[in-house]
Amino acid sequence: MITGAETAHLSPKTPTIYLEGRLPLVVERTAADLGLRDGQVIQATVEARLDRLRLNLQDPAQAGRFIDLPKELPAGLRLASGDTALFRVQLQNDGSIWLRPLQAQNAAQATAAPLAPLPNRMQQLGFRPPDMGALAMLLRPGGLDSLLQGLGSTTPELAGLLQWQRLRPSMAQLTPEKLQQLMLRSGFMTEALLAQGQGTGLVDLKSGLRQILRLLQSTSHEATGRVQDAIDDIESRQLTATETLTGREWVLSMLLPFSDAEPVTLRFVRSRRPPGEEKAPLVIHLHTRNRDLGEVWLQTRISDETEVDMVMWALREDVVQRARELTPNLAEELDSAGLNMTRLQVIHGPGPSEPMPWRAPETGSLLDVKT
Repeated sequence: MITGAETAHLSPKTPTIYLEGRLPLVVERTAADLGLRDGQVIQATVEARLDRLRLNLQDPAQAGRFIDLPKELPAGLRLASGDTALFRVQLQNDGSIWLRPLQAQNAAQATAAPLAPLPNRMQQLGFRPPDMGALAMLLRPGGLDSLLQGLGSTTPELAGLLQWQRLRPSMAQLTPEKLQQLMLRSGFMTEALLAQGQGTGLVDLKSGLRQILRLLQSTSHEATGRVQDAIDDIESRQLTATETLTGREWVLSMLLPFSDAEPVTLRFVRSRRPPGEEKAPLVIHLHTRNRDLGEVWLQTRISDETEVDMVMWALREDVVQRARELTPNLAEELDSAGLNMTRLQVIHGPGPSEPMPWRAPETGSLLDVKT
């Protein structure tokens, strides 16, 4: 399990630095077509074709499947016919995949030299994509219902998850108190609470998903991978939050589930203290898709504990117009709570796709590893 910040120094994350310039292989075939899942490590042998190389997958589950490589391989990656190679699968939002090179061996050395050790649990979590796509799919309305129905709603092991399902509020019922309860039951902080002697008897999502996973594994259910990926999404964000504390900044991302709407992505960021200031501002990023409001992004910056600066993006023009009309009402509500709204900017258009966008470095880019 991923524990709290007090154990962060015991399992440092391997930095994502490719000193040899080994960029990922971009594969045209989809993960579903190849029977692969995100984070999986695959072994393949390299075969020379007429004008390019081909990877023949060696896992029995992918017997007979292959991947034709691009004519130009990424910088730093050297493959020849007969080599044995290891790759980690990285699933993209559009269903395509990238292959991260882990190792390549000459065919003559493959039998004599042992394979490099596979990445440990912490390293696998550290390499997950920045979004939480697997968890979001399960938290959509009805996402867990089909799994629970297939396992039987009367199964004693599922009592906790069924209770968690019933406790999800609708979007209209959301209050500050319910928001706090949602965060506590999200599974992102259960271990930290238990380490502090709190959280006993807490009904949380992560524990419920682990119960489902145990039941699915005993029946060889095809949904096992999806549930494991959702758990990995939670633990990857726990690991990120734990590590950022050691760097004197704090980042916490989570999904808030609702009974009648898609989950809301919530991200808290407190950067390092700027020179000359007592405390860095807290920035809250929110993203939601709602049948009443459409797609909405909100960025709230809180400085000096009371100064609130807000920027809102919305795709629908009527939502933008209504938000501008209600700006004075929001300012009054914040004032009654002891907060001062310094600005509310409402923008008609899409918001930032990611507060901290991630993309593979381009060929030829330089990285200062000394600093």
